[in-house]
Amino acid sequence: MGIQDLQKLFEINQQIKQFDKKKHYNFIIDTDTKEGKTRIVIDEFGAWKKTPYLTEEQAIEFRKKGFRQFVPDLIDFKNKVIIEYQEESKGRQGVLRRRGKINKKGHDEFSDEDKDLFYKLAEFNQLKIWENTSPEEQKEELEKFLRIFSNTKNNFKN
Repeated sequence: MGIQDLQKLFEINQQIKQFDKKKHYNFIIDTDTKEGKTRIVIDEFGAWKKTPYLTEEQAIEFRKKGFRQFVPDLIDFKNKVIIEYQEESKGRQGVLRRRGKINKKGHDEFSDEDKDLFYKLAEFNQLKIWENTSPEEQKEELEKFLRIFSNTKNNFKN
């Protein structure tokens, strides 16, 4: 994760705090420090666990039990909301992995569609913010999304 990506995640979190006057949401940011503050493991039945500090051995044990790990950009565990900042595809660029697959960002060998499926199984609501969308439109989408999942209608300024 680059400095610009991290800056964008902090900007998104600041926007959330501006909307969320009653502090309904408590998002944690993936700062890519290997701590895994936003790490979540989910199995195919939708069972999930917050697992910030996984050793390699623990990760192997979770995989054996059918869990897969994900590290979303921003997550609010209490309200079950995930926000992902999506970089636009640059075509078939990148480093090839074994078996001829292009190396992609992520913490397990899952596509975005797979992550979407696991998030849905665990009943997390997800918003994807695309980097090439105008900042005004991104902010509008974010506020609209958060209003939908807010417990009360008065959490945001009018």
